[in-house]
Amino acid sequence: MKLILKEKVATENMSTKVAQKIWDTLLSKEKNFSVFFEGGLGAGKTFLVREILKSAGIHQDIPSPTYTLVNEFQASGKNFAHFDFYRLENKNDFFERGLSEIAEDESRNTFVEWADKISETAQRGFSGKKFLIRIEHGKSMGQRTISVYDLPEQ
Repeated sequence: MKLILKEKVATENMSTKVAQKIWDTLLSKEKNFSVFFEGGLGAGKTFLVREILKSAGIHQDIPSPTYTLVNEFQASGKNFAHFDFYRLENKNDFFERGLSEIAEDESRNTFVEWADKISETAQRGFSGKKFLIRIEHGKSMGQRTISVYDLPEQ
């Protein structure tokens, strides 16, 4: 695991700039990718995914997939899937609901919140170059540290 970017942000505006930087310098260059997000409740995972998707050219409403488990988008000839596994009751739900078909599809780039709620086998099944974005609460209200890691091939 190699650290690619580490930013401290204190405002949504700064998070938007970090999202743009992540898209421009890293994700836009990949043919296919999967990004796993780590961070506690309220850390800003969904906000950052939305901002990255906006940077990728998504101009429609980008709702949270907390209840639907996955939302799909298309822009600039690319397909995106945004997963949120917070509400999964057990690790097998991923396969039982047929979500592996979306995850393994090399024509989709994926963003995954709460990946620890699915099995390691399911995590390995996501297609493309894999990255981890860790968002940690800072010392003051609203401050976050956003770290981006390049995950090794498995």
